[in-house]
Amino acid sequence: MQSKRIFSLVLAVVLACTAASPAFAATSRTVNFPIRWNQQQLGEENTVASIRITAAKNAVYGSPIDLTITAEPAETQYIAVVIGTGGEAKGFVTLLLPEKVRILLELIPLPASMAANVEKAGNFNLYQYLKQLIDGSDADVLLRVAEELTAVMDVLKYYMPSLSDFVTSMRQALNLIRRFLPASMATRIYLDEQPTDSGNYLAGAVTLGDDQLNTAGLATISVARKSAGVRMYWTDQTPASMTVEEAKAFDFSAVTEDNGTIVQNSKVSYVYKNKQGTARYQSDVPPTEPGEYTQTAELGGNYKAEKISRSFKIVA
Repeated sequence: MQSKRIFSLVLAVVLACTAASPAFAATSRTVNFPIRWNQQQLGEENTVASIRITAAKNAVYGSPIDLTITAEPAETQYIAVVIGTGGEAKGFVTLLLPEKVRILLELIPLPASMAANVEKAGNFNLYQYLKQLIDGSDADVLLRVAEELTAVMDVLKYYMPSLSDFVTSMRQALNLIRRFLPASMATRIYLDEQPTDSGNYLAGAVTLGDDQLNTAGLATISVARKSAGVRMYWTDQTPASMTVEEAKAFDFSAVTEDNGTIVQNSKVSYVYKNKQGTARYQSDVPPTEPGEYTQTAELGGNYKAEKISRSFKIVA
């Protein structure tokens, strides 16, 4: 009975959040969630639990976000879902489990043959199996995870008499994520991974207990782009003038540095415009026709720096 309750707890947040979503209200970074959804009628033995989600103040990319979740009473079990809704964070989803739930899942052993890397499987367990199936996949993987676990029911039935509630919760989990992230957009879902990219996130949590009222709500989290110590400069300096052939071979890119270290694959966008009096040209592709041009580079992604511009001339 205890095992069945543990397993249903893993994704109970989905059921709660789906029922509560019409009443959700985005708030500041630190939130005490009000009561949104009651699983049962309040009785003499019921207690009300509150969940507090806190992220580092003025969070910036490259520094620990320190997303923490605390509950009162302290023994309250909860599940949190963090969804990236804007910026570089968009499409990121993570399910955060409290330590007690994670330990309980780790106590349910599974055959090492079910591990992706059998040689390094060690004491393979249900938690590792869930993380193996979920991490780095699209959110739609939740449906496949439900099917996988149904397929291994013979292995798990000793611990959990039924997986039907879990399968239902998986489908509801996907519905919850798709409320904020459209199905046409690629997503990345993880288990127990802290968000890192700059952008905006929604964080929700719910309690589950026989003697507690469930609470649910949403909190907003913002992670700023990093600007301290970041600079951008041209890879090569343009000559006073260059021929068409030289322009075709010239490296027009810009370099991004973070405190002296070159950032690989930084997101830089370019705009090329002709100078007044020459043939009209505006594009993100370097020109190769004779004329006088200006080039502007703008840094995006997780980093922020001043735009840089320069002029160059192409001759026949």
